[in-house]
Amino acid sequence: MRAFKVGASMKDLFPGHFKESQENLREVWDSCIFVFDANILLNLYRYSDTTRNEFLRLLEKIKNRVWLPHRAAEEYLNNRLSVIDQQEQSYDSTVKSINSLKSDLDNARQHPFVSKQTMGQVDSVFNALCDELLNNKKLHTQRISNDEIKDSISQIFEDRVGSPFDKEKLEKLILDGEERYKQKIPPGFKDASKSSESEVFTEKCRKYGDLIVWQQVLEYSSEVGKGVVLVTDDKKEDWWERFKGKTVGPRPELVKEFKDNTNNTFHMYQADRFLELARENLGEQVSPEIVEEIREVRRRDKMAFRKKQEFDSVNRRKAKLSHMMQELDHTRHQLTIYENEMTSLQEKRHMLEAERMAIRKYREKSEGSDFEMDMDMEPIMRHYSDINENYHMVRSKLEESKDRYTELQNRTMQLENELAQRMKYIEQENAADS
Repeated sequence: MRAFKVGASMKDLFPGHFKESQENLREVWDSCIFVFDANILLNLYRYSDTTRNEFLRLLEKIKNRVWLPHRAAEEYLNNRLSVIDQQEQSYDSTVKSINSLKSDLDNARQHPFVSKQTMGQVDSVFNALCDELLNNKKLHTQRISNDEIKDSISQIFEDRVGSPFDKEKLEKLILDGEERYKQKIPPGFKDASKSSESEVFTEKCRKYGDLIVWQQVLEYSSEVGKGVVLVTDDKKEDWWERFKGKTVGPRPELVKEFKDNTNNTFHMYQADRFLELARENLGEQVSPEIVEEIREVRRRDKMAFRKKQEFDSVNRRKAKLSHMMQELDHTRHQLTIYENEMTSLQEKRHMLEAERMAIRKYREKSEGSDFEMDMDMEPIMRHYSDINENYHMVRSKLEESKDRYTELQNRTMQLENELAQRMKYIEQENAADS
């Protein structure tokens, strides 16, 4: 009887496409290592005091099971001051908006129906708002040199930060990363457009930051023999599988690579979902208001990211238009130069042609003359040879100029048509916005 080979289960071959049962998920949360990305730590500066303290309290309770990749710690410390500065700008922007609204309301012609008494109360509220915001900004600014958030993070992750990769290992990882990014293997390929041409090695590594974090997480899981719950607020599609705008879960390729390399489980959550599951699986008290605030921060970040993309897109279009207009000006200038050059070459060719004809006629008249006449013709014929050489050189140059002129004409028409189309598109966009 012929034996049939039994294949592997679909779940084993494609683990990233299957969810854990509730029972298995509870076991994961009871034994896993909680790994945090840099953006989770940086977002603590964007939360209210209540939400931040609650988040830090939870981290403190699970501190024996937390771990921070070296690259994530490095990115947190390198970007901390930038995030503080962004929050300072947010305070300034809010105060500016309040003062602008107050100024509008102070114009009595716009609101004859508002009494002076009500306006007095409005002024009082606005002033109190601005005072509190400026005071909070002052406290926030003090974190540049005296940062209690950084101190709390440092205490929680004491002896829980991974070791750095040496330069040789990072160089190999960069080479591997180039090929992974070409094949769109997650994570990190969405950063492929970042420049890595700098001679400074640390700047070369920036493009591969996500991949470095990923490799450090893989190695740590293999080393300790435990599954990982990665908490990240990274929104890019080289981390998350999305369908019709909704996040399904971590990319299946990540789950499979993790299992193939470590034989452990891998789960990934954003901060709000992590808190909800901590409430369900660790029995922690997490208020719905805190989860909602974290989601609101992410929504604002998403809007800001979209605005930045739109702003960058507009700037790229402006730069492209400017470049095309400069090229068009240059091309038109070159056309003028070649027109003048062709005119000059044509005049020179006519002059040389006339001189050649004159020598030919002189030679025809001298045919049949005596020896002395032949001797007199020798320098004339040498001169004819020089003129003939110059004539062919000028004609060749004229043909080259005509060809180049035709190329420039075609390029000018192409630029003019493309500029007209782009300007029409911008006008349509502006009309739609209006």
